[in-house]
Amino acid sequence: MNPNWFGIFCGLGAMVAFFLTYLTAWRRPLETRKRWVWLMLLLMLPGMSFTLYYTHWIHVPGWYYEFRSWPLTELWLVVTGGALGLLATFKHSVIRMLALLLTVLLSTAPFIKPFLAPFHDGAFKDLWDGAVCRQSTYSTCGAAAAASLLQHHGITVREETLAKEAHSYQGGTEIWYLARSLNKRGLTTHMNTREGLPDFLQEQENPSLLPAIVGVRFGQTGHFIAVLSRQGDQFHVGDPLRGSELLSREEFIHRYQFTGFYMTARPRT
Repeated sequence: MNPNWFGIFCGLGAMVAFFLTYLTAWRRPLETRKRWVWLMLLLMLPGMSFTLYYTHWIHVPGWYYEFRSWPLTELWLVVTGGALGLLATFKHSVIRMLALLLTVLLSTAPFIKPFLAPFHDGAFKDLWDGAVCRQSTYSTCGAAAAASLLQHHGITVREETLAKEAHSYQGGTEIWYLARSLNKRGLTTHMNTREGLPDFLQEQENPSLLPAIVGVRFGQTGHFIAVLSRQGDQFHVGDPLRGSELLSREEFIHRYQFTGFYMTARPRT
């Protein structure tokens, strides 16, 4: 089990902030609370987005993945709890109950998955095809792709280590947690989303766009692969399901259905 303990702590902090704000603010004049509530509702949006992300209602831009990769962003949940505590001071009992239930939901939903679907003991095998890490489980393609990318930069890290750091579970891995793992090992990550082919697959070669972790899809199933380098028309691909391969641009395009997401990772300068 790989829970995000800091996130859980922030979720508990959101509950504390809810009750402290409620107990403090309900004595304030109604007009004062009305003025403050709009600002607080605006400030709660980052923390609220942690749960809304999983609804897949909207296209997620690259900057949002960047935001989630920043350390300590889970602290926004505390602000969210405080905002909902202020909202609960308005007298209608339905508002109070909904504000409390929403605080509980927003505090738990982003971090509950590793508890619901943990890996069994011995799930990780540390499988490699040369410098490409093969995934040990159905859902750790992201951790394996990150291990391949680190190995490309001369940094050896086990898939299991990255899966623990990124709070992987049997349903998958959040890419922003993997970005944190790469960043703390001296790499600079940048996340991109776009319609159509990723930028690195354009006919004009751009060395600054590789290596990268790339999102692809098999039917309705998401998958991450590592694209390590390009020489002319040839791409060195590290697919955690297949191992190390050299693919032409045409082969690459025809094999994979791209989600539009990719994350570059290069040494920090």
